[in-house]
Amino acid sequence: MTNSDKIDLTEGTPQNCGVINPYALAEVIAGRRINWSSVQNRAELLEDLLQTPYAELFDPVHEGPLYTGLKLDKDLNLKQVRSPLLDVVVELDRNDLDLPFNGDGDVRMLRDLGPRFDVKDVGDIAVARTETSPGGNLIVTLRLPDKTRLERLHTVLTPDLVRLISYDPEFIHVDDGWTPPGGQWGLTGEFFNEAAEFFDPVQGAVANCYYIAALSAMAWATPNKIVHSTRATGGAQSMFTDRISFYKPDSGGTVDKDIEVTEALPLSSGGGFIYCRSSETGEIWPAVYEKAFAKLKTGVSHDQPDITATGWGDCVWATAQLNGGNRSYFNTAGRTGDQMWDLVRGNSMSRRTIRPMTAWTYSTGAASEKKVVYADTNVVASHCYTVLGWDYRDGVKYLILRNPWGSTEPTVGVMSGNYTAYDISWWRSVALAPNDGTFGIEAGAFQKYFAGLGVAA
Repeated sequence: MTNSDKIDLTEGTPQNCGVINPYALAEVIAGRRINWSSVQNRAELLEDLLQTPYAELFDPVHEGPLYTGLKLDKDLNLKQVRSPLLDVVVELDRNDLDLPFNGDGDVRMLRDLGPRFDVKDVGDIAVARTETSPGGNLIVTLRLPDKTRLERLHTVLTPDLVRLISYDPEFIHVDDGWTPPGGQWGLTGEFFNEAAEFFDPVQGAVANCYYIAALSAMAWATPNKIVHSTRATGGAQSMFTDRISFYKPDSGGTVDKDIEVTEALPLSSGGGFIYCRSSETGEIWPAVYEKAFAKLKTGVSHDQPDITATGWGDCVWATAQLNGGNRSYFNTAGRTGDQMWDLVRGNSMSRRTIRPMTAWTYSTGAASEKKVVYADTNVVASHCYTVLGWDYRDGVKYLILRNPWGSTEPTVGVMSGNYTAYDISWWRSVALAPNDGTFGIEAGAFQKYFAGLGVAA
């Protein structure tokens, strides 16, 4: 596809996406940085800290903590809402034994569940899952009542923490800036360690995967577009601001706004990152870009924009805001896996995308053509990924993607070994084995589990 081959946007449907990085959220809840590489069972630790079964984390149909501030409507579209966790009231003198279903041995018959679910007919209780045990018993999993579920989540997601990870439209900010609850603004690290790399941006504890995926796409396909543009604001070496330029999408490069920010970033009370960070220790360019984007989104003039306002958006639009490119969207519905593979090849050279590309999943598995279950594959609903390129191995076509969490790869149709592509002037080999978010997925599996991909160039 050449720059003159303008693609009608009606070929695909723009989709807003958003999901919080569970590893960043777990660190916020734990109040410390976790060395995930040394954790033997990550899923178990996430379940413990997030108070949610791992199988229910990656689809908003379960209304889990990663989709705080988001909710599916009747048409299975994800919408931003004020989190109901902000309005949960729990009695201060209540203990674990007072909570329903906690070690309750009084449930002997199905009818005993009626009062606990506040229903007259136990036949009205929704069944989440059934399975037969090896011993011949039927195991029935019931979804807890909304009130009980919110009370359980409230034990880890307090109102202050909810405001730290999701936008609250009713929360009043002071005119001179926003500070994350329990956090602080501080200086840490250098803008660049060496250069902008696709693996640098790692999403934090806010649902802006679309923007972090776009940053990664820019750093991979057009790394020279990620720049450190700075000016002095005083005589001391530490007195300066960075300028990040944002463009009008579909403009061919017309600047919309030049945003200036300092390198002071929102940090936890212990000095750790809450939101976007770099995979390289001591580097901060992804976090500075996120801060500038928050300032663009909120329209404030001060230097402490609300990072939670960046939650939920369109990854192709976000890419176009970073480069002014023309947007093209391609739905997987109505296309084959081979056609999606060809689309990536049409925007690549020597197996590497030369135009920034991103991909996104369905709002929920139930909204997909084939009613997929995301929990079965480690693919995340309403999530944006960076498209790095393509490969062809033993007669199988693969798309190469990266999860902006810097971890969590699919378990279906994945490619093993290394992915090798020509990176502008040298051949780069990327190992797919480490749990760093980079993976190859069969074109057919991509078509099944992803809703679409797009390019801004």
